[in-house]
Amino acid sequence: MIRNLLAKFAIISLAVVATTSFAEAHASLDSASPAVGSTVSSSPGQVTLRFTEGLEPKFSGAQVHNSAGARVDTGSSVSGSTMRVGVKNLGPGAYTVEWHALSVDTHKTQGSFTFHVGK
Repeated sequence: MIRNLLAKFAIISLAVVATTSFAEAHASLDSASPAVGSTVSSSPGQVTLRFTEGLEPKFSGAQVHNSAGARVDTGSSVSGSTMRVGVKNLGPGAYTVEWHALSVDTHKTQGSFTFHVGK
């Protein structure tokens, strides 16, 4: 009887740990276009960020800055796990994308990356 109780307790404990681990996942940046660290030959029409989880649109966003720190985006929008950032016509140079995300499971993440336009 004690052996059966211990076996049931072990199964329940594993289920709780598995559920807790799944619920604590965060929305991480999965991919971007232009790609992180890449060089594109001409100005992209927008920057697209794809995340590993769905995002809360009201609490997620991004900005794009040039090497002088000036903002060169026209705003961001979120649909599902994809964030899009409109950009002005970008000249040659380095650009930094700074993003923040609130996943649908209420975990916050943030990050940044660069890409280059031109040679």
